[in-house]
Amino acid sequence: MPVYLEKENKWTKDGKKYQFRCYYTDIYGNRKQKESGLFLKKKEAEEAERNFLSSVNSQNILSVDVSFQNVYDDWISFKRKKVRSTTLYSRKLTVKKYILEYFKDYKLHSIKISQINKWSNHIFSLDNISLNEKNRIIGLMQEILKLAEDNYDFDKKVTSKLVKQNIERTTTTKDSEINFWTYDEFKSFIQVVDNKLYYLMFNFLYYTGLRFGEFNALTWKDIDLEKKTVTINKTLSTKFDKEDFKPKYKEANEKKLNVVEGKDYIITDPKTQNSFRTINLDDELVSLLKEHKESESKIMNFNENFFVFGNVRFFAKTTFKTNLDKYISKANIKRITPHGFRHSHVSLLIYLGCDIYEVADRIGDTPSEVEETYYHMFPDKKKHTIDVINNLKIKKNEG
Repeated sequence: MPVYLEKENKWTKDGKKYQFRCYYTDIYGNRKQKESGLFLKKKEAEEAERNFLSSVNSQNILSVDVSFQNVYDDWISFKRKKVRSTTLYSRKLTVKKYILEYFKDYKLHSIKISQINKWSNHIFSLDNISLNEKNRIIGLMQEILKLAEDNYDFDKKVTSKLVKQNIERTTTTKDSEINFWTYDEFKSFIQVVDNKLYYLMFNFLYYTGLRFGEFNALTWKDIDLEKKTVTINKTLSTKFDKEDFKPKYKEANEKKLNVVEGKDYIITDPKTQNSFRTINLDDELVSLLKEHKESESKIMNFNENFFVFGNVRFFAKTTFKTNLDKYISKANIKRITPHGFRHSHVSLLIYLGCDIYEVADRIGDTPSEVEETYYHMFPDKKKHTIDVINNLKIKKNEG
């Protein structure tokens, strides 16, 4: 292929004047032209041309051979640097079930529009998952194929055929609208709880509104019984990829993930920056905690690093749920989930007259998140709006 000496008016200030232009064939068989920048010497341009053609040929061979599994592995490596380990675990489960299972035997560049359409139609035909979840799966596939475009020259036209479906606005009931107890309902429930530990745990969750992971991660050093406060600075989860952490315990601990080899849980930072907080405890709850700590301190080797609920080991959520359901049945009231205690606490705060900012500060959300999730619990909101309008008209008429 020729190297050209450009016209003098195109030369750079430092005298670069040689350029190569050549044709090459991409991995799809399309013939394309490459036009280089300028070089000082003709030999430099010739060498650059040879290097370019060599890289194109090697890249084409690599790209043709790459499998979808290779791209998935690259995507996992990329996501590992971007999201929490618990989030990564959830994403991996979804991709393995709905994407990798379908495409694992494909070479990347053998995936054409017809295969994408067939897979997409299959996802949207599933009856066991919501449209929100289907769109999330489509979004994950878009992420993977976008990485394939960037790293393996995957055809953008194929990715462009992946489209999410519009979700019509409905009157679907939010979890926070039904998954909670009023104060009277809680009182009916707690009266039938005849176990001291469960009595404490149910009261603690109802009167603090902690997420269950935050509740499970609490150690005694997080609770100041003199100042009557609890500090939330971590969360515990059993949902993480154990295989992913096996060779990385040292690295994980350097990142302060508190991953212990052989353990089936990880302790990480709370969900959001707002989730770091210290909240006050009521007198009755402090009294219950003091009694509980006195009992726990009799355990051999007791120390401030013991879990508040569970001592040497965190309290299993399955056991908690089982006993919650048992006492709900005994009290003959509406069933809620462990997360329902958080919704119930918000309901209590609103009932007591707390505003959105007070609620947000206590539960570790932003005011906008509280308003979006719990607007329906503020019964005076809509009435206040019309009262303001009425008052405005009255004043105008009086004037």
